[in-house]
Amino acid sequence: MKFLNIFLLSTLLMFNISIAQEDYSEETADTVEVYLIDNYIKSETDRTLILSWMTNVPVKSKVEILNIGEFAVSDTLADFHQAKIDLNNFNFTKEENYFRIISELEDGTKFLSDNYSFTIPLESTSKIETKQTSTSSSYYMYNFLMGISLWLLPSPGVAFENNSARFAIIKDLPIISIGSSSAYKTFPYVYFYGGYSHIVDGQLKNSFRVGGKYLYEINQLKHFVSLGFGGMTNFKGNYALYGDIGFSFLKILNTFELFSSYSYNYIPNTKNKFHLITLGLFTSSFSINLNY
Repeated sequence: MKFLNIFLLSTLLMFNISIAQEDYSEETADTVEVYLIDNYIKSETDRTLILSWMTNVPVKSKVEILNIGEFAVSDTLADFHQAKIDLNNFNFTKEENYFRIISELEDGTKFLSDNYSFTIPLESTSKIETKQTSTSSSYYMYNFLMGISLWLLPSPGVAFENNSARFAIIKDLPIISIGSSSAYKTFPYVYFYGGYSHIVDGQLKNSFRVGGKYLYEINQLKHFVSLGFGGMTNFKGNYALYGDIGFSFLKILNTFELFSSYSYNYIPNTKNKFHLITLGLFTSSFSINLNY
């Protein structure tokens, strides 16, 4: 009898454990957990909502801002999600606003997260709007002309050729920039450019330049280190190949980066070489930007 009681008790215990395991499996398979990481407005003057979060299983994701609309984030399955949502063109009547995250499994099942909130500083916004309303069109024309002037401003440099230093002027204009729409990226990964160089009394006195550069962004400093490769020609039979390295160290007008670079230049048909050090401004704002 005692043996029978022990057997029944053991059977009952195993049955309960089996049920608990089945319940747990169903819960983990059918439930999407959202772990919010970043949630803030970029600045008082830039109402861009920065979000990032993780999920316990790979899902597609959207963000629904109540009374505003839905914004697609990831159309492929992922467990880490980032969003940068531009809200500058929307009108907000209260400082605290709510959003929720929509997660979709591979089979199309959707889950809604809890409501989260973010704050819009209405007082600062109203001041900015009032200032913009009262600002004359000449102010915008001034800013536009200032931006174009800095964009076209040539880069001064020094070329070391034939054991002598020569003054140089370089201007490279980014044409195509390939970057990311991530909230954590300020600069493109790669950009391709065309440009012009003038070296006083140099073997390649006036040259057309083409090339590309890879930018490694230093997130803590908000600057970059660049590695590049390109070529130049004077269309008179002389041409050069070069590789360069550079770094940025100062932001100007929140758009331009002041940088310095060094390039090693080799002229194959004469086997001559020269070194070039330049100081210039970089922005990809006026190029064709391809983000993914």
